[in-house]
Order: sequence, then C-alpha cells, then structure tokens
Amino acid sequence: MNNIDVLIVGAGPTGLVLALWLTQQGVSVRIIDKSLGPGETSRAMAVQARTLELYRQLDLAEETIAAGYKMPAMNMWARGEPKARISLENAGNDISPYPFVLVLPQDRHEKILVARLETSGVIVERQTEFMSFREEGERIVATIITPTGHTETCTATYVAGCDGAHSPVRHQIGSDFEGGTYNHLFYVADVNASGVTPANEGHIAFDKSDFVLVMPYGPENQYRLIGTVESEEG
Repeated sequence: MNNIDVLIVGAGPTGLVLALWLTQQGVSVRIIDKSLGPGETSRAMAVQARTLELYRQLDLAEETIAAGYKMPAMNMWARGEPKARISLENAGNDISPYPFVLVLPQDRHEKILVARLETSGVIVERQTEFMSFREEGERIVATIITPTGHTETCTATYVAGCDGAHSPVRHQIGSDFEGGTYNHLFYVADVNASGVTPANEGHIAFDKSDFVLVMPYGPENQYRLIGTVESEEG
C-alpha cells in the first residue's frame, strides 16, 4: 500500500488508538508491527479516566469498561497490620464521567482495539518490520521488510513511531528518550490466589523498605503481584 497519509510503526495501544482516531477523521493509515500478533501477557493494567474520555469519542468507552474490572478500593498495610482503606469507586466524581480505577490487562485491551480497527477496514500488518525512511520533498519513503522477507517501500506524508523505547523511527530522527533504572529489583507476576481479604479489592503492604502490591483483575481470583525481590542494601 503506497501514497497513504500516515505510516504507523508499532501496533501496541498507542499505535492502535492513533490508527483508530486518524481513520475516524478520514485520514488514510497503514499500521505495521514486527510481532506475530497482539500481546499475550498482561503488561500494563490500568486504563485512566482521560483515556476513557477519548474512547467515548470513538464510541469505544463502554466496550472497554465492560471488558475490565472496576477496583472498588485500595487497602494499606504496614508490617502485617491493616492501616487504611481508600475508596476508589468515585475517586474523580467531580472531574470525569469515569470516576473509577479500571483494571484491564494490556493483552485484552489490545484485542479490543484491533477488532475495532478491523471494523473500520484497517488490518494490522504483522511480521512487517520498519527499517528506515528518507524524505523526498513533502513525502517520506519508508523501507520495510514483509513477512516473506522481501524489501519494499511505502510512501506516506508522515511516519509515526509508536514502537517503544528502542524505536528505529525515533533513533533515525535523533529524538531522545531519556530514562533510568530503579535501584531495587522488582518482580511482576499474574497469579490465581485465594485467601486475599477483601478478595475484590487492591492491597499494598509495606515492611521497612520493601512492599508488595496485590491488584485484582478478574472474577476468578486473578491477581497481579508487584513487589521487591530485595532491598538496595541486600
């Protein structure tokens, strides 16, 4: 496909939503991703109110909410003792029509976006890798590798790098992406667990410099765990 308005590189949530929004505005897009398919792991978990407000304009908010889980509260623990409970059901009641914390694993989220994009006539081109681009007047010519291993070019007005921290698009234009690392080593796990009380609420427990976060995201005792493996001194 050539002579499109926008070539989108990367079919994570950012690229998918950009493709949806541009398509709704009548902008022609091509979206490519070098992966085999949508993500198979939960990764990011929360969908913010401002995201849902954007989705409302795409007629996508209610479907997204129905697929997720509204976490009613977060419980705070210190050294094994309950210390506080923070209600989240109407956390932003005065500033948003979506005043709650919606938990929706990224793999489920992406599948919703892909399906909606397909109804708009745009198919994510998988196993298709962006290599480079050059400018020719007011157009860009991108070089990509297709699933069969062949090299082809794609002409567009713009290229959007939605392919993460190591984006070759960003590297070619020389755009910085500064970041750093934590001193602690963290673990992230999705588990089926019993004995969490209350079972449908979030929990965060502190013990000296360590912590563990327990976040429910499904009706069958499904939880995301985030915690530290060892302290900085360890």
